[in-house]
This record gives sequence, C-alpha cells and structure tokens, in this order.
Amino acid sequence: AAAALENGISPETVFECSGKTEVDGRIYKCDWENGHGEINMEKALEISCNPYFINLALEIGGEKILETAKNLGFGSPSDFGEGFSSSGGNLPAKGELYSETVLASFAFGQGKLLATPIQLAALSSAIANGGKAVTPKIVLGTYDKGGNFSETPEYSLNPVMSAKTAKILKEMMINVVENGSGANAKPKNGGAGGKTASAQTGQFDENGEEIIHAWFVGFYPSENPEFAVVVFAEGMESGGDFAAPVFKKICD
Repeated sequence: AAAALENGISPETVFECSGKTEVDGRIYKCDWENGHGEINMEKALEISCNPYFINLALEIGGEKILETAKNLGFGSPSDFGEGFSSSGGNLPAKGELYSETVLASFAFGQGKLLATPIQLAALSSAIANGGKAVTPKIVLGTYDKGGNFSETPEYSLNPVMSAKTAKILKEMMINVVENGSGANAKPKNGGAGGKTASAQTGQFDENGEEIIHAWFVGFYPSENPEFAVVVFAEGMESGGDFAAPVFKKICD
C-alpha cells in the first residue's frame, strides 16, 4: 500500500475480488471465498483481501515495491548497540520479481519475504509518526568522561515515506481496528491502529496441518501515538483471533 501511494496510485483505486485470482496459471484464494466484490484500498486493508493487493502489485511492478521495502528496513539487520542485533530477514531479488507468481506472493507478505517483529515495529512507527524512519535501540544514551549525556538518535535523517502517505495509512490502520479484521485489538480507551496477519510457513505439524503464525502489528493510542506494539504468536493461526486480543491487553 505504501509503495502504491508513494508512486501516485490513488487510495480510491478499485479492484474486484471474486474470492480468488489467477496469476500465470496459479490460483490465489481470498479468505472470503465468495469474494468481496469491488473494493478500494482502505476496504482491502480493513478486510485483509489478498487478491486486491496482488492486483495492485501487478499494476505498479515489483521494483517499486522492493525499493519501498528496502527503504522501510526490510532485508537489513537492526543494530541495537554493540553486540546486539536482529536478523535481516529476507527479500526477493530484483530479478525474481519479474515472475508474476513471485510478485503475487510478495504482494501480500509471503513467498520470499521473511520479516522480524522489530522490522514490523519500525514500519508501524514510521506510519504513526508521519513517515520518519525509526532507529530501534536498547541503550537510551551514553555519558562521556565529563558526565555529559548524549541520547541515541531516535530517527534517521531521511523519511521513508511522505507525510501524506503515512497519514493515509495511519487512518486506514485505525479503520482496521474500528471496523475490520483487527476489532479484537481495540483498547478500552484511546483507540489504536493496526493490521492482522496469518502467515503460512510451509512447515507442517505431526498431523499434516500447516503451521500458521498469527501476527498483530499496530500503534497506540490512535491520536498522537506513543507506542508501537507487535504481537507474534507462533502456530496460533489467526492474527485477528489470537494476536489482536494480546495487543489490546498490552494497550489497556
């Protein structure tokens, strides 16, 4: 969505969801098997419609999405201080995205993409703070020998998206909690914005059932946010059912 908005695609862009979409002979299904009909970007995010984002990705192309993902910190490790860092995760290579099926999977967060909770917290923060890149840290700052305190910078100098794009996405994420798949994440007070995810792993349990990880990523409160929160529940299948209520508890 950020890549589309940054490249001039209107949030009112409409695609039709029939419950599935075919890309180069492969069928990608929507959770709502009867389809959502004609929907815009806000509605697609609200109800987590994979076919919408596949069609959006095919329209803007893989290179622009990959560029946006890199700007947002995906594919790069986070360094918190000397001796402390997180995995960089994984992004598809530029050449791989010429395959429409690789691009389709990338469009809704699967396939070659691997992301860490830290990267998603940074993404949520950038959306909530008006588009600035966040520098995750575990050290507040340092003192020199003279006792002068120097705080670790919170933001990089370069915005990762325009303030306009961040504002649109922020409102969309608030709508997910107020009206969409993230309803179980709504705090008692203050409101919130966020996004559910149920991530296929390609791994299977002893009963042959695929292991699905549940995610909820968001910010709190909805106005003048102070916190970014990521809930990652291994093997719990539904982000809306399992991760979202944990987010609510943390905010409350």
